[in-house]
Amino acid sequence: MFNALKQIISEALGDSNKKPKFLVTKKNEIIALLKQARKKKAFFTVQMANQDESYTTALLGVYPEHNLVALDEFSPPLGHKRFLQQKEAKVTGRVNGVELRFKATLVGVGKKSDMAFYKVKMPTALYFCQQRQSYRVSLKGANIPFFSPGGGEVPSVRGFLLDISAGGVGVMLDKKVSLSRGDTLEVCTITLPDRGEVQFKMQVDVVRDNAQGGGINFGGHFCDLSESERAILEKYIAEAQRKQVKRSR
Repeated sequence: MFNALKQIISEALGDSNKKPKFLVTKKNEIIALLKQARKKKAFFTVQMANQDESYTTALLGVYPEHNLVALDEFSPPLGHKRFLQQKEAKVTGRVNGVELRFKATLVGVGKKSDMAFYKVKMPTALYFCQQRQSYRVSLKGANIPFFSPGGGEVPSVRGFLLDISAGGVGVMLDKKVSLSRGDTLEVCTITLPDRGEVQFKMQVDVVRDNAQGGGINFGGHFCDLSESERAILEKYIAEAQRKQVKRSR
């Protein structure tokens, strides 16, 4: 049964030879991630079975009400012809350092301004992986406050930092809130000792129940961090790292 499940997941991602590392199967999370890619105007690489060539495309729209995603016409043009023949492709891209990969199954073809676009099924599974490249400093017990007022469908969030790196933060909340992977917190504020308030925008990468129960932990990466904000954070991280090394000697 387990092998059958792995096969189903791999086929949903368009790659039956690789075991997925991070998989999103909740529809609302898939929609949020695809909308983020659309907003960032990310380019995607397209590969089809038994073809060495790769092609490029972009997300033109995400339509959950129709269970469809719109993709721009593949480039070079040969990709268009092959997609119409095979009707399936593996689509891979990066958004804010995060790899997204899903299988595109062709439903129909449309035209706008003499350019073709593809209507493909909303993915039922999406591979999502951020490679952590930055040193992460644990801040558990430091009681560094985190606050985001939320907005739209994203709730207000108030908690404390679990850890921090040059790429993002981990946060602990005493209460459960309806955060999902792919949500964007437009304004976040942390108060660092001796450095005051720092504000930034972040996208949620992971959400899980915390060990104490009753609350959640979540982590995410910075988006569009200014040079001044980055300099403050990197200096604080370097100092915190030195202190932890001294304590461990």
